Amino acid sequence: MSRLRPLLRLGLRLLGPLLLVYFLFTIDDPRLIWQTLRNANLWLFGLSILLVVPFFLLKGLRWQYILRAWGVPLPLGEATALYVIGIFLGVVTPGQAGDAVKAWYVRKRGYPLSTGLASVVVDRLFDVGVMGLLAASGLYFFWDILPGGRLLNVLVVAGLLLVVLVGLTLAGSRRLRALVFERVLPRLLPRTLKAKLAERLAASGSGGVRGLHLAPRDIALVTALTIAGLVWTFIRVYLLFLAVDTHIPIGPFIALVAILSLVQPATPGGVGGRDAALVLVLSALLQIDRDQAVARALSISVLLLLLNVENVLIGFVLSLRYPLADMRQEALGESALSPGEHI
Repeated sequence: MSRLRPLLRLGLRLLGPLLLVYFLFTIDDPRLIWQTLRNANLWLFGLSILLVVPFFLLKGLRWQYILRAWGVPLPLGEATALYVIGIFLGVVTPGQAGDAVKAWYVRKRGYPLSTGLASVVVDRLFDVGVMGLLAASGLYFFWDILPGGRLLNVLVVAGLLLVVLVGLTLAGSRRLRALVFERVLPRLLPRTLKAKLAERLAASGSGGVRGLHLAPRDIALVTALTIAGLVWTFIRVYLLFLAVDTHIPIGPFIALVAILSLVQPATPGGVGGRDAALVLVLSALLQIDRDQAVARALSISVLLLLLNVENVLIGFVLSLRYPLADMRQEALGESALSPGEHI
């Protein structure tokens, strides 16, 4: 099993580039890709670039609110900057160091590391939860074109929604959370991780995981902030679709973007997997030939990549204000228990 794991990881890393190469070499007229990009509306693309500001602010505000609910005061500007730095480090470092950096910074301010780690997990959970619900609408819009069969897609979406429901239940129930972290997990984890978990629980103070509680009002407000942030995400991405003259009804578009956000982590940078999903949906939804679908899909992917580059560059600039070397070193050391993050 230990030998198969590296091969599986290598296969997943190669899957995306192989899919991309497949599309590039099977399109009848590769010039369509360049023509689509060359004719893209730069004003719409530029507007999408500028809208990163409210997107980052809402992300920072949500994380700030989660921490404040757990007694950790953090200025909005600092929370937003750390969120963006987390995106930057998530790209340039292995593992989930970008998330671990935020947790490490919470500890540096004198609060338990477990609180920082839990805040990152919960923050991510709300994104995945709302996106999962929106992706579930894809069963309605794309019932006849999703690969894998109808039963498999229903099971995948149902499993995702179950995970979200369990996560929200844990966030809202002190007793259940304590039961899972203090009794159930120690029996299931390997000995090394069990020792680390015990260390984190001991470091979290007398309240332990019971103190990391979100009241129904907190859950409602964090959900509202999540939806507001996703609205800006959808607006930015929709501008990219319009920039390459790809008009899709709002309902299917939202479902498509939600599906893309969930399949993107399957391959490095979403390369290949995102393109395959776009080609599949665009060709069926717009009733265009395969070459046109591939050209538009790859053009949209290039523009999405540029948005991600923008996020990374902003994160790099902000990281110059923080002790990046120390943050990276400690984050990598803590990443064994950090959670698994955006268009």
